[in-house]
Amino acid sequence: MSTTSKKLIDIIDEMNLKEDTTNTMVVGKLNRLASLIFERDKYSDDVQFVSTIIEDLISSPHHRITKLEIEKCNNLYKQYKEIK
Repeated sequence: MSTTSKKLIDIIDEMNLKEDTTNTMVVGKLNRLASLIFERDKYSDDVQFVSTIIEDLISSPHHRITKLEIEKCNNLYKQYKEIK
C-alpha cells in the first residue's frame, strides 16, 4: 500500500468522524429544541416538525439539515424561548 492511499484513507476516516460529530451535535440541539417546544405546547405541530428532522438525521446519517430547516428551527427556538 502506498503512502498516498494511506493518507487518503486517513482523510476519509477523519471526514467521517467529523461528520458523525457534527450530526450528533445537531441532533442534540434539535432534541433540546423539541423538549422546549413540548414543555410550552405538547400538541404543537412544531414538535412533529423538529422530531421528523431528528428521525431523518438519525436514520440517514449522511443526510444534512437544510438551510431552510435551520432557519425555521432558529425561529422556533426564539419563539418558544420567549414564551414563559
